[in-house]
Amino acid sequence: MNIKLLLTSILIAFFAMSCSSVSPTVNYKNIDSSGKFMPGEGNKLNGNAYVLADDKYMDLVQTSTNAYNAKDWDAMKVLYTDEFVKWGDENMPKYFEEMDSLNMSIFAMVPIHLKGDDKKMVFTWSTETRKWKNGSKERVRLFEIYNINDEGKLMGWNQWTNKVSDPAFTDHGLSSGGKFIGQNEGNENSGKPFVFSNRGEIEIMEQFFEAANNLDVEGFMKYVTDPFTFNGQELSLKDVKELFAARESQEWKPWAMLPIKISNTDPASGVLVYSTAEVKGKNGDSWKAEVSETYYFDLNGKISAISQFSRSIPDSKEE
Repeated sequence: MNIKLLLTSILIAFFAMSCSSVSPTVNYKNIDSSGKFMPGEGNKLNGNAYVLADDKYMDLVQTSTNAYNAKDWDAMKVLYTDEFVKWGDENMPKYFEEMDSLNMSIFAMVPIHLKGDDKKMVFTWSTETRKWKNGSKERVRLFEIYNINDEGKLMGWNQWTNKVSDPAFTDHGLSSGGKFIGQNEGNENSGKPFVFSNRGEIEIMEQFFEAANNLDVEGFMKYVTDPFTFNGQELSLKDVKELFAARESQEWKPWAMLPIKISNTDPASGVLVYSTAEVKGKNGDSWKAEVSETYYFDLNGKISAISQFSRSIPDSKEE
């Protein structure tokens, strides 16, 4: 074929298609599966593809969603497996009782089925607005996977959430907030928000307080650097031994602990601790106070510094 004639034919066809009022369609009639399941060679279903499942499974999910919006656990539970109902009986009525209104609006659903597996899945994309009886409110964007067994019962769902941060819709709480400013101008982290830290700080603090209350020097030093600073004063193992040796007893009772860090920085973190404390010295002196402290954790997960502010409780005198 003449190459010029071929190119002319292609251009004419392209121009005709682009000018047509009817959009071109793609024929999928020869595609009966797509995707790939890849958990690893140890799974017998590894490598299998997915196919579309019956639309009735979308209807099942929508029925559950309608009952959820109506805060009707009895209507929901008939759709779910006994195992999920057992969990739901303990949690869903309590959750519904706290809510003033719920409105989950699904805007896309895809029912699928993995070849070789009887379980069906429905992928959903939705927006949910939640209002609590205490006045709090929250709007979230959701992606969920509903699992359905071979008997047509819902087994539960996996959920991924993206909260709408606009205060007109959400005041229930966000994963980040506040603002770090820094004491010195030009701090590279100035303006960044805070996020919760999750390096096991709370568990460490609980063990730390247990050791401190037992006047256990070795247990105490397990969780701090040697030396560490307390209100700007450097303390070593020797100092802690002398401090504990002078005390008859001490009791720190924390009532709130908040592990936080500056967003998008290294893992160093701080724990804000609010507590009541009582110290009795061997010389008969005692001290009882409400205490606000910040514990600074270094990159190795050890407490490197403690900053303390206290307010004496009446009828106690400072040691």
